[in-house]
Amino acid sequence: MSEWTDRDVRCLMFFCLVVLMVVSFMVHGNDEPPINPYLADSPWPMSHRNPYNQASSPLKGIEPNDNVQVSWQSAWPSITLALSGDPQRVWGSTFKSVYQVDLSGGDINKLATQTLSQPENGISGAYTLVDSEGKFFSPRDLTLSRFSQVSEGNDPRIVIEDSFTIPQGYLTVADEHIVGMNMTYDGFIAMATSAGLLVVVSRDFRFHTALSMGSNQSVSNSIAIDEEGGIYVLTNKQLHRVQWNGTQLVHLWSTTYESGPDEPLPGRLGTGSGSTPTLMGKQGGDKFVVFTDGSELMNLVLVWRDVIPDDWEPIAEGKDRRIAAEFPITFGVEEATRSISEQSVLVRGYSAMVVDNQYRLDTSDWFDNPNAGAITVLFSNLGFNAPYGVEKFSWDPVNRRVVSNWANQESCPNGIPTMSVASNIAYCWGQRNSKWTLLGFDWDTGETVVEVPMGYGVRYNSTYAATQIADEGQMISGTLLGLVRLLPSR
Repeated sequence: MSEWTDRDVRCLMFFCLVVLMVVSFMVHGNDEPPINPYLADSPWPMSHRNPYNQASSPLKGIEPNDNVQVSWQSAWPSITLALSGDPQRVWGSTFKSVYQVDLSGGDINKLATQTLSQPENGISGAYTLVDSEGKFFSPRDLTLSRFSQVSEGNDPRIVIEDSFTIPQGYLTVADEHIVGMNMTYDGFIAMATSAGLLVVVSRDFRFHTALSMGSNQSVSNSIAIDEEGGIYVLTNKQLHRVQWNGTQLVHLWSTTYESGPDEPLPGRLGTGSGSTPTLMGKQGGDKFVVFTDGSELMNLVLVWRDVIPDDWEPIAEGKDRRIAAEFPITFGVEEATRSISEQSVLVRGYSAMVVDNQYRLDTSDWFDNPNAGAITVLFSNLGFNAPYGVEKFSWDPVNRRVVSNWANQESCPNGIPTMSVASNIAYCWGQRNSKWTLLGFDWDTGETVVEVPMGYGVRYNSTYAATQIADEGQMISGTLLGLVRLLPSR
């Protein structure tokens, strides 16, 4: 039998990807993004759940009549949690460690911990993923490490298999560090640094390439990737599309958006948009990159992600033709003049949901530190500081415009929301009367239909973490001091 050529291998990989996309459509419906075969086959293998960053799930979540057991495990602080191929095994990353826990019992069982040196920048390590081989990838400062679990008898251990450090020759600022991370559909790790450098590296760390988004651009959140090789980097000034072809990065386009003030607003981790870009749409229909901008009254922004319709006109004089919509987010308050969100936009189909993070307490001048404004999130459940507002929007493909579907004045202080298709409920890590509470909203009407009280302490403070849907209706979130699991009984 003759040896396979590179072309034969690429053709087989393309065929397998097409098969997975067809299976995904049959199982989850056409609103589910294509499955990335190089991620773990689990309910939530990476930050924001999938390369589109939609943070919505086809699985059932907690429902109105469920009895819910609340469990907490120390591991501070945990931002996002990655579920392995065994959906009861969860990987987490903190300032000082990487750990794994087991969700199969009534309580959370910590299996193993690998202690690490604390990164110089706290956001480095917030975005993680587990690949199809069960390897956990987590960055720290300028180094990406690959972790695995090994067992010696009944003693599981976490080991660092290998690491990749971004070469000094690529760096442009003194404190540059890895921020966002995602997985391409051909199995490479893509990372964005705080200075707007995009790096793609193979999972065995033998290959890498890089491309800068330009000078004076910074990144404070993660990046989005589509199945056609599009990588979307949102800096404090522009949205960029970079094309990955398997060996090279090519800059395709960039568009300028309303980035707002030069200093971070209270609770924001950086200037410009406070959100990770999210992909909306599907093959054969309108396809967008969705995010919130930095305007005083924040807008939901939709940007055409590939071909702009021939008859499309700019939404306003001086606006880039690639911008499809800028819709003011008021959270249902007609007289609103200001709105802020640090969370990425929750997307399902052509619908999107945004939560309010407008804190009343401004801590930006408490210390001589550019990130001091984020201290306000520590008090974001308290009445004198808590933000209020949730709003859902939809793209109308017939009239080609954004509409507001509903608004709810519940409080979702600082966590990333999620949505269950099976339950038709959107969720946030909310608060009621200062008590941390899981809140669920009917996806069609916005009515609050789920309320699961947790507690008042900082152990339940989500602090930018993601509300995630795990296996069998379980829901989990990282918190300031560890992680919380909500286990329904039906």
